[in-house]
Amino acid sequence: MKKIHIVLAGLLASTSFTASADFVFQQRIAPVQEAEVAEASGSFVQCINNNHSLYLKDDKTLWGIGINSHGQLGLGHNSLQSSWIQIADNVDSAGCSFLSTHILKDGVLWATGNNGNGQLGLNHNTNQTGFQNTGVSDVARIEGGYYSNYIIKTDDSVWATGYNAYGQLGLGHTDQQITYQPVSISNVKKVSPGTFFAYFLKNDGSLWSSGYNGDGQLGLGHITSIAIASQVSISGVKDVVSGNYHSIALKNDGSVLSVGRNNYGQLGTGNNTHQSTFQSIATGATLIASNVYSSFFVKGGELWSVGRNNLGQLGLGHTTDQTSFQNTGASLSKIYSGYDHVLTEKADNSVWATGYNNYYQLGLGDSTNRSTFTEVTVLP
Repeated sequence: MKKIHIVLAGLLASTSFTASADFVFQQRIAPVQEAEVAEASGSFVQCINNNHSLYLKDDKTLWGIGINSHGQLGLGHNSLQSSWIQIADNVDSAGCSFLSTHILKDGVLWATGNNGNGQLGLNHNTNQTGFQNTGVSDVARIEGGYYSNYIIKTDDSVWATGYNAYGQLGLGHTDQQITYQPVSISNVKKVSPGTFFAYFLKNDGSLWSSGYNGDGQLGLGHITSIAIASQVSISGVKDVVSGNYHSIALKNDGSVLSVGRNNYGQLGTGNNTHQSTFQSIATGATLIASNVYSSFFVKGGELWSVGRNNLGQLGLGHTTDQTSFQNTGASLSKIYSGYDHVLTEKADNSVWATGYNNYYQLGLGDSTNRSTFTEVTVLP
């Protein structure tokens, strides 16, 4: 069974910090005398740019929680969902674009939610509150963007649909699409869309980008937007993740690099200067991840974070933005990132969450934000 796992983005600044005793996981006390620990029996789904959370169980049922303003939970309505609810079955994998959800069932793509720019690939631009069959088959991976969506087929080809005003679909033009169109790039193992731009990671470790480039987020050494994928001058890339206007790359040697907008310090360079070429920030990392204005990496099993922290999304016990990476003190094996919230899994399969929670997306049974990782005691 295919599962979508999220990886975190990270960088290390010239000055690093050791977390104090305050920056540790804190167990959430449930309103019972002895709460059972909820162990993960599946995987969360990458939902960057979204305030809903998805959980794909090992039995192939997909569960959702949080905001549902555009029908992105596929429940047939637009009402907020404050507790976990099953939204689909027989799901092989799932993904999110902004305010939309996409699922694979036997290699066929289904979609629901926001469709104002044709990002569901249904040959129209009407929002949907229930999953619709796109008719697209042989899909291996779903890669959600901001008002756009990308898929990788089983032959490693890329197809894209939706908003394209900056050429982010990589089609060589800026025309919006309402059905999936083939992108002229091959041998791709991952697409990492940001806001109006996208990175294409090939199986040979080369990195390519297209779309909006006003802050240098394409990593090409200039700030001119382009409509066709161009190769970035770094090689040996293992993974890449994108926030709103910045990106993080992890190389095969464990080094981490960052590029793009840096207004909240999300590049981890110790300042707020934007970068148009990738900057080396950390070594020895194993995972990277990003949400919209924050970045993360895992080194030695410990989570480091940087960038915007107004909602506690960095998990540091406060809400002060950071321009240099901070050690959260959290030991984990997996990380899953949303818009301004983070869910993590420890080696014992327990799940912990921090950040924005106004729409119940942390799965904690309330809508209170967290600034330290709090244990999720109820899972689907």
